[in-house]
Amino acid sequence: MNRSLIMRVGGVLLALALLGLVVPVVLSWFAPASGPAEPQGSTAPTESYEPQFTEEGAGAFISASGDTVASFALELAETTAETTQGMMFRRSVPEGTGMFFIMPEERYQSFWMRNTYVPLDIIYLSEAGSVVSIQANAQPLNETPLPSEGPAKYVLEIAGGESAKLGITPGMKWIWNRN
Repeated sequence: MNRSLIMRVGGVLLALALLGLVVPVVLSWFAPASGPAEPQGSTAPTESYEPQFTEEGAGAFISASGDTVASFALELAETTAETTQGMMFRRSVPEGTGMFFIMPEERYQSFWMRNTYVPLDIIYLSEAGSVVSIQANAQPLNETPLPSEGPAKYVLEIAGGESAKLGITPGMKWIWNRN
C-alpha cells in the first residue's frame, strides 16, 4: 500500500471519530430539557417519579355474620408488567385503597418488597374468595420472599398494619368487582 493512501484513509477515520464525538454534543443542545415522565428500562426511579393510584374496582371483607368489615378502592394488577411493578416506587398508600393482583392460576404465591418504600400488608386470597394468609407489615425495600400459607389466586396489598387494625383475619370472606 502506498503511503498517501494510508494517510487518506487515516484522515477519513480521524474525521469520522471526531464527528462521533461532536455530533452527540451538538444534538444535546437541541434536545428537550425534561426527561421521561417515568423510568425507562431501569428499576431505579427518578427523584420525582411516583405511580399514582388508579381506581379500577372495589372490594370488601365480609364477616361470618355477613357484615362488611372493611372496603377498599382497588387498583388492578393483571398483566405481567403490572404484577411485576406492583407497588414499587410508591411513597404512600391512600387511605381505603389497595392494589389487587389477579394471578394466572391458584397456587402458592410469594411476594417481596423490592423498590417498595412503604410497609404493606400482603393478603393472600383463594379463588373462592377467602383469606388464605396475611404477611403483615412487610418491611420496605426488603427482598426476602413473603409466601402464602396456601394456594392463592388473588393478592391484595394494603397499607401496613391495616389488616390488624380493621380485624381482617384468615378465613374471612372477600368479594370484589371491576368498575
